[in-house]
Amino acid sequence: MEPLDRILLGVATVGGAVCGVGAAMYLYLYSGAVPLPLSAVLFGALLAAISVAARRLGGEPVHGALPVIAFLLVIAAFLAGGPGGDIVLYVDWRLLLLLLCGIGMPILAGHLASSEK
Repeated sequence: MEPLDRILLGVATVGGAVCGVGAAMYLYLYSGAVPLPLSAVLFGALLAAISVAARRLGGEPVHGALPVIAFLLVIAAFLAGGPGGDIVLYVDWRLLLLLLCGIGMPILAGHLASSEK
């Protein structure tokens, strides 16, 4: 693997972490009185695209998993309490949707991309 490929895989991993931050910040968005967790679906799709690109770039399935691992680490950090006991994410159905989209969409996209060959 060339040095530029390693740098691009690092950028893809950071992109997965940024997806985690964005998804967490907009997860509890409301439209009036109706919860509107569009960030789970939108950032899940973006994470799937980043994951497929990383796998094609690196050539191995583990390279496609790097952005998803970074995403999950950010979500786990946001679930942990801060110094004042504040948390960014709390456990409800929207968090489950975020985890399903954040893990499921990259797995499905990776499976579909690998079956194209």
